[in-house]
Amino acid sequence: MNKKSLLKIALLCVLIAASSSVAHATSQNITGTTTIGANATFAPSSNVTISVDSATASYEAYSQHLSGNRVYYSNNSDPKMYYNNKTAGSTTSVTPSATNTVVPTGYSSL
Repeated sequence: MNKKSLLKIALLCVLIAASSSVAHATSQNITGTTTIGANATFAPSSNVTISVDSATASYEAYSQHLSGNRVYYSNNSDPKMYYNNKTAGSTTSVTPSATNTVVPTGYSSL
């Protein structure tokens, strides 16, 4: 398996794990340690933000690194990972919604 495929799988696992920690239908920005399940915790790397909204059977999540030039996107209705370009050194404002099943405009499949 090549490095790009491993990155996609790892990012998807992190986004799903982070989304499962949010049991309510309210958006959450994860920048520090958060609880996953009953006894586990997760913390993204420094300068990484995960914005996620989840409900009982759905989620939508974005992830970005302050120094990076991409925002990554995933939702429960599409197995693909998507990205959109951004200016390195800035953050892109995103508002995830667990009820959204449409890939946002401007995002491309990895």
